[in-house]
Amino acid sequence: MKRRHFIKNSAMAGAGLLATSSAFASELGFNSGSNDTLKIALIGCGGRGSRAVLAALKYKDVPCELVAMCDLFKDKIDEKHNAILTAAGANKSKIKVTEDTKFVGYQGYKDAIAMCDIVFIGTPASSKPVIFAESIKQNKHVFMEKPVCVDSLGFQSILQTAALATQKKRYVASGLQRRYSEGYRQMIAEIQDGAIGDIHTAECYWMGGPIGQLGRPRKEGWTEMEYQNRHWRSFSWVSGGNIEEFHVHNLDIINWALGELNPESVIALGGKNFDRHYSSAVGGFDYITSNFKYKNGVSLHSYSRNSRNCKTKNGEYLYGTKGKAVMTNDGFIYNNKGKLIFTAESKKLGKFHGSHNKVQEKLIDSIYNSKPYYNEAVYAAHSTMTGTFGRMSAWSGKEMIWDEAVTSKVQLFDYNDQTSLNSVAPILPNANGEYPVPIPGKTKVM
Repeated sequence: MKRRHFIKNSAMAGAGLLATSSAFASELGFNSGSNDTLKIALIGCGGRGSRAVLAALKYKDVPCELVAMCDLFKDKIDEKHNAILTAAGANKSKIKVTEDTKFVGYQGYKDAIAMCDIVFIGTPASSKPVIFAESIKQNKHVFMEKPVCVDSLGFQSILQTAALATQKKRYVASGLQRRYSEGYRQMIAEIQDGAIGDIHTAECYWMGGPIGQLGRPRKEGWTEMEYQNRHWRSFSWVSGGNIEEFHVHNLDIINWALGELNPESVIALGGKNFDRHYSSAVGGFDYITSNFKYKNGVSLHSYSRNSRNCKTKNGEYLYGTKGKAVMTNDGFIYNNKGKLIFTAESKKLGKFHGSHNKVQEKLIDSIYNSKPYYNEAVYAAHSTMTGTFGRMSAWSGKEMIWDEAVTSKVQLFDYNDQTSLNSVAPILPNANGEYPVPIPGKTKVM
């Protein structure tokens, strides 16, 4: 498809003309015989977004180029622009970003989106609902790194935009890359085919080292908003905390294995690290333990922690009437007598936790060659909200019901057209430089 036809079809989609007509199904992407090139804009210039761009640029089957970059900080754009140029090798000519197409600040995303065919959203979770909404409003396809929101209002926004993306037939890919792992795919297929019988219990863990280093000096001239965004992984209102930023992968696998979008209830508890320089959730908890209940009483025990000098563990475990399934760096299924009956080995199938590039490759191939339409925003939203659900219970000290929690109007961050680095930060330190901590029994989440 020639680019002028692509743009014409995008405009028709915006008018709702593609929503009900299957006749236009083959006109949603680019034609494989076209000489045109997919144009990418990167919003949020961190490590994950930069690697996603490189994966797309290096995929030989689809021509694409990076045309715009946007971040809150110019130095981050320049740093990742140079890193992408260095790592691109023979694909360096595909990087078309200039000083005029580097957009800085909270409001720069709209201009970057206007320049592209696909938006790669690599920002922290708090910004994704607004940027996703604008991307679909401008009729763009989207790759959206996990997690995708930090509160119930963000969750509802993502679902509303996802519905519009489906209406407009804009492809949406999620950064929950374990779903692209052949090892995980084989394990989930066996589980859902009844290999361990009816599941009654599950466990999942993301227990690792610290994800923030707050000991770095605050530079002169930084506002509080800039300081917190420079340390975004350490502030819960920006990242969602460790239960969303990392543990979301494990929660997503459990939702997938159980064939459910979300649990029905949760009761959780959490706490803080003593070493404040390595806090992974300023304004929140550094560790959260949750008991989620799913349909038919299935019980999930969830463990999320990021602390120094502690036991590390990462994986998912499911127990059924016929046996158990273990998914860590490899996958194993045992019957009730402890006999190994199925194995999915990473040395044969590829890394269980290393399928990031497949996400971008499928997306650009689907768009360019008009492959079957897909939209991963719904399950990404529900898995992210599963983490938010646990966080809400831990912060409040209350048992939470899903259908009630998702109606909460308590917002961690209000991103609007007036937001800037001079805005008042959502949380502020006291006179001693100490930030607020949730108080179960007092903290309001509803």
